[in-house]
Amino acid sequence: MIATGWLVASIAFMALWEAAAPRCRRSPERALRWPTSFTLAPLNAVLASVPLPAAALATTMDDRGWGLLNALHAPAWVGGAITVPLLDLVVYLQHRLLHAVPALWAVHRVHHADRAFDVATGLRFHPIEAAVTHGTLLLAVTALGLPVLGVLAYQTIAFLMTLFEHANARLPAGIESRLERVLVTPATHRIHHSVEASASNFATVFPLWDRWLGTYRARRAADDTADVGVRGLRDPKFATLPWTLALPFLSARRVGAPAGASERR
Repeated sequence: MIATGWLVASIAFMALWEAAAPRCRRSPERALRWPTSFTLAPLNAVLASVPLPAAALATTMDDRGWGLLNALHAPAWVGGAITVPLLDLVVYLQHRLLHAVPALWAVHRVHHADRAFDVATGLRFHPIEAAVTHGTLLLAVTALGLPVLGVLAYQTIAFLMTLFEHANARLPAGIESRLERVLVTPATHRIHHSVEASASNFATVFPLWDRWLGTYRARRAADDTADVGVRGLRDPKFATLPWTLALPFLSARRVGAPAGASERR
């Protein structure tokens, strides 16, 4: 009950922030988009956002001395210090794969098919992707033997950052220019959702992964008005729940991508 209330409060706060300080014009399709995202959210919370399975696994690994950190007898402070950035790197690499591997992109394009960019976009993930993401984290926790508190901390931070970076909200210019050096912001993540620049800015929490691995793209004046979404998925029907759930199983030709053109990844 406490966890559910906390999740709802976080979403409500971001929605209020959007209303108070919008970055771009509000989407005219909210009546279609928001019910879909808020229907997906509870299911995906069970599969990916609720941290208990990963935390339980971390506890088991620690108790039995399994995993790389346990095998190396690393001090507790080492595990605590590296867990959040290490898991963020894992999620960054997985995100790259979601765009690069056709079968994974078929699932991930559900998230990118949103024709607007706001807090509801941060909840728009197909259940298959939620399961894949959670499975990736479980594998990382198993292999590395990460401490339970670090795992809980990362999953909490990642959830909040996912809501924050998808918000259609404006930060004060001075704050935003400084913050984006250390954290992903709505302005920099919106670039990733644009039709023409989605092969950039993959990070969830720390933009240093994009900077170090060559996928960072700095903000430009035109980014706030750039089209977001996926080429070939412009029909409003893809905002509805039935089409959203079916989308991973539809070919590019079936959904109406232009002949001879591939979807932008």
